[in-house]
Amino acid sequence: MKAARALVGLLVSVVFAWLTLSRVDLGDAAAALRRAAPAGLLLVFGFAWLEIAVRAWRWRFLLAPLGRVSYDRAFAYTCVGYFANALLPMRLGEFARAYLASGALRLPALATLGSIVTERVMDGVVILAVATGLGLVVIGASSEAPLTLWVVLGLAGLVAAVVAALVAARYQSAIAKRLPARVREPAARLWAGAIAIRKPRGLVVATGATLAAYLCAVASMLSVAWAVGLSLTPLQAGFAIAWIGLSTAIPAAPGSVGTYEFVGVSVLTMLGQDPATSLAAVLLLHVLGTLPVALVGLALTWGLHLRVWRLAARPADGELLSQAS
Repeated sequence: MKAARALVGLLVSVVFAWLTLSRVDLGDAAAALRRAAPAGLLLVFGFAWLEIAVRAWRWRFLLAPLGRVSYDRAFAYTCVGYFANALLPMRLGEFARAYLASGALRLPALATLGSIVTERVMDGVVILAVATGLGLVVIGASSEAPLTLWVVLGLAGLVAAVVAALVAARYQSAIAKRLPARVREPAARLWAGAIAIRKPRGLVVATGATLAAYLCAVASMLSVAWAVGLSLTPLQAGFAIAWIGLSTAIPAAPGSVGTYEFVGVSVLTMLGQDPATSLAAVLLLHVLGTLPVALVGLALTWGLHLRVWRLAARPADGELLSQAS
């Protein structure tokens, strides 16, 4: 099953990579990479680490109701999660982070996983809202009707998600009573990972941290655009980075290779940018935003005596739920 899942992720990445490379002049892309301004790349590197720092703080905030966790530990396991995502397909690194952190930090396994699920849901809802709002601003309805349709569909999906969340929160007890006992108990433990945002203040704090992390990513996009010579406004950069962020939800090979580049180049070219230069910008953004953090995560796996690669034969997805319950 795991081999089949890895194969599917690899095939998805190969298809999207081919779709991207088939419409780009690779010689021009290489030239754009060579002329990239070092100062711009240094800014990308700095903003990428600032984003990780904010994300680690947000995760620590979400974990606070479960137990006392230092910022250093939250930051360390956030980096380990990035390394695991670079190693495991289809973003299974998130399960690896929950599995490893819960054991080391002595936290409930399912609640720890629930905190990471909460992170991903908040990222998706906030970024989808931003992508939708900016799409209505930066896209001309007459010239980009197909993408406008996707924006409208995204808005509809966002509204549906918010309504579903409100209904679930309002009727949580009634819904839980209707679930079988073997499902109700693990679901309750998983739901415990969202305790921090059940009150308005916690929701506002976590949403603010999510927006702060997003703004760091926008700053990275503007920096890499300046480095390679793309002409992007802040609103365009925000729109592009929102869709690139959403692309990581596509099941793919480790590190979202292929899907990340396809969505990034597609959005930038839709905004009128040169395809080859766009590919150079997206590649640099992808590498500088993930590789250094993954390498630090690799070092930390040794320092913390973790062996992330062994999770291929240990709990990495649904097995975590069954063992923890």
